[in-house]
Amino acid sequence: MTKPQSAICADGGDFGLFLTLVLADGDMGPVRRVLAALPDMTEAVAEQAGEPALVSSVAIGASCWTRLTGRECPEGLVPFAPLAEGARKAPATPADLFVHIHSPRHDANLMLARRVMAALGSHVRLAEEVMGFRHMGKRDLTGFVDGTENPEGDERAEVALVADGPHAGGSFVSLQRYVHDLARWEALSTPDQEAAVGRTKEGDEELADAVKPPFAHIVRVVIEEDGEELEVLRHSMPYGSTSENGLYFVAYCASPAPFRKMLERMVLSAGDGLHDRLLDFTRAVTGASFFAPSADFLESLA
Repeated sequence: MTKPQSAICADGGDFGLFLTLVLADGDMGPVRRVLAALPDMTEAVAEQAGEPALVSSVAIGASCWTRLTGRECPEGLVPFAPLAEGARKAPATPADLFVHIHSPRHDANLMLARRVMAALGSHVRLAEEVMGFRHMGKRDLTGFVDGTENPEGDERAEVALVADGPHAGGSFVSLQRYVHDLARWEALSTPDQEAAVGRTKEGDEELADAVKPPFAHIVRVVIEEDGEELEVLRHSMPYGSTSENGLYFVAYCASPAPFRKMLERMVLSAGDGLHDRLLDFTRAVTGASFFAPSADFLESLA
C-alpha cells in the first residue's frame, strides 16, 4: 500500500508550523533531494527531540510540479484561482512549496523547520512562516470550536487521500490565511455571533433549522451532492500576536473540488444572493493550492 506523508492523516498536534516557499531559478536537483529526505529527516528530529508525534508533509504547486518532479502533473492540480465580490476577497499569493509540521511541542516543530530550511538554503525564498497553536481546546480565536465536522479515524484517509492511480496516497492541499477583526466580532452579542456561525458558542451545538440563518457559516460550507456531504480534512489552527490574529486554514482532500465549492459558496452570492456572514469579520490575505505526493513518491525523487 502506498504510504502517505505523516502529517496528513495524523491528529493535529497542539502546535503547527506552516512554511510557504518560492523556488529559485536553477538546478532542481538539490531541492528534489531535500524533499526526498524529508520523511527520514522528520524521524531523525523526532528521535533527537524525544517527540514521536512529530510529523510533516510537503506539497508542490502546479506551476513548478513538472520542473521539480519530472513527472506528469496530477489531474486537477491547478494554481489557486482568486475570487472577489464586493468587499469579500480570496486572493492568490505566490507559493511553489508548502511545508506543514505539527506535533505536541513547538520546539520540536522549530527544530525540524530549521533543518529543512538549512538544507534548502538559497534554492528557495521564504514567502511566509506562520506558527499556529491549539487555543482553548479546539476553539478559534472567535471563541467557537473549529473543525467540529472534521472526519475521524479511518475516515480521515478516505477523505484526504487519492485512492488509486499514479498519485495514490497523495492529497490535494488548499490553504488560506485569514486575519480576524476581533474588535468588531467581539462587539456582537453572543446570539448574533451564533447566528453567523450556525452553532452555539458554549456547547458547540448546531442551531435548529428553524432559527439557523441561511447566511450562517455552516450553511454555506455544508454541501450535499447525490445525498453525500462534501468533506475535507482540515488542519487549521489559530495564530496571532497582540497586533494581528487569525486562522491559518489548511484543507487536505482526495479532490480539489470540495474545497473550491465551499469557498465559492462563502465568497460569492450568485444563485441565492447570500454570502458567508463570517467574512464580514475576517478576511483572507493568502491563497494557494498544492499536491502533497505520497511518501513513496517523495523518496523516489532522490
